[in-house]
Amino acid sequence: MASTASPWGSAAWRYDKTAFLKFCQAASLDTPGAAKREWNGFLALSFADVDADKDGKINAQEFDALCESVARLPRRFGLAPSWEVEYGGDVAKRTAARQKMFDAVDGMHGPTRGWIGCAQFIHWATAHVASKVTGNQAATVDFNHVTDYSKQDFLKAVDTAIHNPSSTDHANFYEFLLTVFVEEDHECKGVVNKEGFSRLVDRAAHVPRHFGLAPPSADPARLAELYDAMEDPRLGGVTFRKFLEWTTKHTKGKIEAYKA
Repeated sequence: MASTASPWGSAAWRYDKTAFLKFCQAASLDTPGAAKREWNGFLALSFADVDADKDGKINAQEFDALCESVARLPRRFGLAPSWEVEYGGDVAKRTAARQKMFDAVDGMHGPTRGWIGCAQFIHWATAHVASKVTGNQAATVDFNHVTDYSKQDFLKAVDTAIHNPSSTDHANFYEFLLTVFVEEDHECKGVVNKEGFSRLVDRAAHVPRHFGLAPPSADPARLAELYDAMEDPRLGGVTFRKFLEWTTKHTKGKIEAYKA
């Protein structure tokens, strides 16, 4: 049975860039609050996931894996580089840098012991990760918040997103499309059916329509044609990969026509 319940619950910071930045600001405060409690829980469970022998301690190798795990959130919104970018794809350089970070955390509260506990990691991560993201001003467009940017900001962001797959704007474009796709998958099957596809196109078109860059509504015959072209008959709907591929190509054509 189809459901319209939110797939994100109340944790908007897990899928909304603007909400994530505000969440990190609140999580960085010294006074415990709702955001800091959620942040603490997120870090603690992330720590537990890499603590292979479940003894409450992690070594440098596990710390490296933990850094990658926690970094996925800011990377989701284009707020942090991948390790390949940060260390030039050099695994040895990454290992050495993470060892240095590990040693610093290990010695935060006294002599080094060759391992760090959950409390040490939370202290370090809150100061390092949360404050780093908090200092990152949302200079790029967050497609989920159409009233926070101008038409020209939008056009510039989309142009960059389409033509530079490694850009922050592309990461934001991808995340926005994935978010609306998941929200319209009311059957929870990883695909959007014909009814959901109409809603999906409307959701994706909301931003360009806001700036007068798209018609106020889509032609039903054209929607049916698009759905038939993209539907995976094995899965009974349109996959995110197909939707992303079509939207990217469609948007690129629109941008090139606008610039011309």
